[in-house]
Amino acid sequence: MGVIYRIECERCGAQFEHQVGVGLIYACVGCGEVAVDERAPFYCPVCHKRYNPLDDDFANHIQEQILWD
Repeated sequence: MGVIYRIECERCGAQFEHQVGVGLIYACVGCGEVAVDERAPFYCPVCHKRYNPLDDDFANHIQEQILWD
């Protein structure tokens, strides 16, 4: 199951999709266990404005939220 956000950039107006958990994957140096950080920031592909899912105003930029199995 996953989540995809359809977002409109507040700076340039570009619309893009972001799949939660894609992009930043961490591996433990000691044991090798892999973890995905779903709270990691991501960027608009056109103007590179930074979006952080933990920010209070993040929900204002979401046009559509898609849940999939």
